[in-house]
Amino acid sequence: MPRIARKDLKSNFLHIIVQGINKEYIFENNKYKDAYKYLLKKNLNMNNIKLLAYCIMDNHVHLLIYGENIKDISKMMQKINTSYAKLYNKSKNRVGYVFRDRFYSQMILNRKQLVNCLVYIHNNPVKAKMVEKLENYEYSSYIEYIGKKDLIVKDAISSILGNDESNIQIFYKIHKVAKIENIEDIIDVYQEKDSIIQSFIEKTNKKLEDIKQDENLLANLLIELKKECGLSIRDMSNIFKINKNRIMNMMKKEKNK
Repeated sequence: MPRIARKDLKSNFLHIIVQGINKEYIFENNKYKDAYKYLLKKNLNMNNIKLLAYCIMDNHVHLLIYGENIKDISKMMQKINTSYAKLYNKSKNRVGYVFRDRFYSQMILNRKQLVNCLVYIHNNPVKAKMVEKLENYEYSSYIEYIGKKDLIVKDAISSILGNDESNIQIFYKIHKVAKIENIEDIIDVYQEKDSIIQSFIEKTNKKLEDIKQDENLLANLLIELKKECGLSIRDMSNIFKINKNRIMNMMKKEKNK
């Protein structure tokens, strides 16, 4: 999968939601969640569609999907849901519709919306008070982001954030916020970080490498990043490839002036 550029994305990134009819608990226990996960994995492999995030709740599922052809995604979802409905009805000895409509889909149009959607999906079990921490929920791709990959593409994080370790560290920091009331309230910290650095470069009329060699200027930039983005010493050490002790000393010295 190609790396996702900082500019606007094409609309082949989709946030998909499938829900039980009348909001019924069609994934009420692990047996049903495992069945849907199996069908998802099987059909992803067959259709060469990339999964960036997922969360299987008791009565609905969130998916963040990348596909070259939107029609292929639609066909895949129809096949998954039809197969699951047959299994579910047979298991429950029932007939009739299992899902509310086919599925709901939202096009992801830019990078910030993509990351916000990712965080929103992973936060579902915490918001529903099913678990206290994101990593405690078994049927979410968050555990794949911090551990062994199963359904999601192996380069999911780097495709969204690039290979910059500082971006990944900051992403995890955002992700571990326990309570998110509204998806629009999530601060895109790493983009804000880039904006502050660029603004500082323009203000001082110096290149970043020159700023890094000037302890007074660098200390002022670090203080601004800490104040505006809430970055930790570790975050800034990763960003600038500078020893943490040196950062602490510079900031302390500048504050004491």
